[in-house]
Amino acid sequence: MKGIFKKQPAIFLGLMITAVFLVLNIVRIDFLDALELKFYDIRMGHREVPAGSEDIVIVDIDDSSIDKLGGWPWPRALITRCIETLHQAGPRLIGLNVIYSEPQESSGLKQLDLLMALIRQEQSRSGERILRAMTTARNELDNDSKLADALRTAGNVVLPVFLKESAVVADGRKETDPDIIAQSLDAAENETGQGAHSNEITLPIPPFFKAARGVGHVNLAYDVDGKVRRDALIYRYRDLYIPSFPLKIATLSMDISNSQIQAVPGETVRLSPDITIPLTQASEMLVSFRGAEGTFKRYSFFDVINNKIPSDIFRGKIVLISPSAAGIMNPLTTPVSGRMSTGEFTANAIWSILNKQFVRQPSWDRMAGFGMIAFIGLLTAFVLPRMRAVLSGLTFIGLVGLLLGSAFYLFVSEGLWMQITYPFLQLILGYIGVASLNFLVTESDKEKVEGESAETNRMLGLSFQSQGMLDMAFDKLRKVPVDDEMKAVLYNLALDYERKRQFNKAASVYEYIEGHDPEYRGVAERKSKLIQASETMVFGDNFLTGGTAGNDPLLSTGTGTRPTLGRYEIQKQLGKGAMGVVYLGMDPRINRTTAIKTFRFADDFEPEEAEKMKQKFFREAESAGTLSHPNIVTIYDAGDEQDLAYIAMEFLDGEDLQKYTKKKNLMPMRKVIDCVADIAEGLDYAHERGIVHRDIKPANVMILKSGVIKITDFGIARITASSQTQTGVVKGTPHYMSPEQISGKKVDGRSDIFSLGTMLFQMLTGELPFRGDSPAALMHQIMNVRQPDPRKANPRILKPLVAIIDKALEKDRSRRYQRAIHMAHHLRALGKKIDEVIARKKVSDQA
Repeated sequence: MKGIFKKQPAIFLGLMITAVFLVLNIVRIDFLDALELKFYDIRMGHREVPAGSEDIVIVDIDDSSIDKLGGWPWPRALITRCIETLHQAGPRLIGLNVIYSEPQESSGLKQLDLLMALIRQEQSRSGERILRAMTTARNELDNDSKLADALRTAGNVVLPVFLKESAVVADGRKETDPDIIAQSLDAAENETGQGAHSNEITLPIPPFFKAARGVGHVNLAYDVDGKVRRDALIYRYRDLYIPSFPLKIATLSMDISNSQIQAVPGETVRLSPDITIPLTQASEMLVSFRGAEGTFKRYSFFDVINNKIPSDIFRGKIVLISPSAAGIMNPLTTPVSGRMSTGEFTANAIWSILNKQFVRQPSWDRMAGFGMIAFIGLLTAFVLPRMRAVLSGLTFIGLVGLLLGSAFYLFVSEGLWMQITYPFLQLILGYIGVASLNFLVTESDKEKVEGESAETNRMLGLSFQSQGMLDMAFDKLRKVPVDDEMKAVLYNLALDYERKRQFNKAASVYEYIEGHDPEYRGVAERKSKLIQASETMVFGDNFLTGGTAGNDPLLSTGTGTRPTLGRYEIQKQLGKGAMGVVYLGMDPRINRTTAIKTFRFADDFEPEEAEKMKQKFFREAESAGTLSHPNIVTIYDAGDEQDLAYIAMEFLDGEDLQKYTKKKNLMPMRKVIDCVADIAEGLDYAHERGIVHRDIKPANVMILKSGVIKITDFGIARITASSQTQTGVVKGTPHYMSPEQISGKKVDGRSDIFSLGTMLFQMLTGELPFRGDSPAALMHQIMNVRQPDPRKANPRILKPLVAIIDKALEKDRSRRYQRAIHMAHHLRALGKKIDEVIARKKVSDQA
């Protein structure tokens, strides 16, 4: 055995898995059987249901009826009233799924019986009159007699019985009540399939039993997962076979007598030459469900007895009276519903019989399982290991499709249940095992070849280096003999480590080169500088002291090497923001100048939160990267490296609008109109794509030297807001925030319109519309106080422009501009009128 495992491990593994599943198919495991039943339920949900007639109606003893008629059990007079009402409607058959095994207790009847007995002893005339009156009164109180009379009058009511399962069957036909014998079925002896058996039976009280058209047991058969999929058509009571409640109703509805039924326990129940019901070995019928809960028409018991349901509904139908109210009958879990009432389950079982919709589990199913396991075992042990990976995978997929498809087709179209869980799991485990072994063997051979081939390691190292996987590159390059060519390769690798600010690793590469050639290109000196640079780094803050770039953590390498972020070379620092630094970068692939904005989430967040914020950052950057508009800065790329996340964007040669909010630097009103209109158009473009800026202010809008307006920091504002919430520090004063933004409501594009209105007010007047001595006072102003008239600060502002500002700064966002493009249209129209007035004035002056 050990020799086989060493030489042919796939064969050994395939045979071992096969042996395990052969044993499992014998002993059976509840968990695996439950998986098979899950697949059974999926197939049951896809069976085609024939368009049968609506022959079955349910009278539901529901929660509503309990609330209106009182707690259960009800006085039997209510059931009598229901039977009488239904009888008048003319149903084909009534199934009353309530077992009345004891007479109804009545203290009044007991007292009347005592008094009547005393009067009979007296035997006087007056006593006889009193006795007749008391007899009449007793009959009025005897609800059991009334219900028995109603059952007898209807003549078509089927009642339930219940059997308690026993370990051993008693032999006692002669001791059994003849009425029960009359209700039983004749069945052929069959040792292979008997099903459940019982020595105890719970019957309706004799008056009800004798008045009923027939009886059937209501015992339920639960599977290992607690669901009900079967109906025990015949249940052995002593040496009799009692039909199930659904079977009794179905046969009586087809006028089939007990003598016509031929039953073979564990095999079939034959009702007629064209109706043969297949049974499991436990003498159960697999119910074919017509549909989920609510498929059959249901009417409340209360509505029926109060004549709120037209009698035509029940005429000629099978009517089932069954409880579903909480506390009376627990709902059943079935393949098609998690809360099916007992009445609906009974209706499905009857429907299956009447419409000959049967599911058959063949007796040879277990042997077929052994055959499939053996076949798959031979395939996984001897065939799949000899195939190439692609062909083996395709064969596996084909076998899975064949196994699932055939089982699905046979069940849905032919009603044949083939159990495939064991061979299916064997196929999956066998394929995974064989594929894993082949992979391990291949990888082992590959490593051996790599160890023997220096050229292969060199090529792999260069490939890893080109992809930025520097650690893997160094691991491969160290396996290559060091010659002059390899020294140059390793030196370039060390420079890449420097650019990535991984100084210790760069020093390790220089040290490796130094071990082979101490004089090579000053590697000893570079190593010393890098060790010194790494020792001066405060790792908790990612901060460098000294160096060539002051306190900038990215530029302070101390070795003269130009750092990189991703593929971008960092040229210099452009400025600092709330969450990071902005650098001038260069994309060497296409020689394009870019602005690189960096973010340090580790500074403000715990490690887990920092990772979540980084993921959120990339989602926002991805959204912003989809925007392509002349007035929105273009996002080229986003990435992260060590402790830095970054966005590469269009480099803007200009300045922000903050300068033009001061009174001494205000732009001409006509130019302000055009600038704000450009911003509004850019915002509307973003809003239409579901992106809200959230931080529109002069510092986030650039005016280029060419005069073009560019909105910056799309997608950044949400990240900044999260950072402020996390740290508990508000960075900056929220002069431009909308009322809904301050109150914490979900914001949309109208919030940006409010911010733009604030910005327009400031650029025209040099003042902010809302001010306060504290953030709280400022927020109160924004949310509750109307903005002042801008003409008080700048009387030259036109009245239509004031109207535009007022509409943009409405506290109620439903009264604000609903789209930024509407604000842009008003501004453009106003600008055009101003131009026309100026043009007419020039013409007038020239004249």
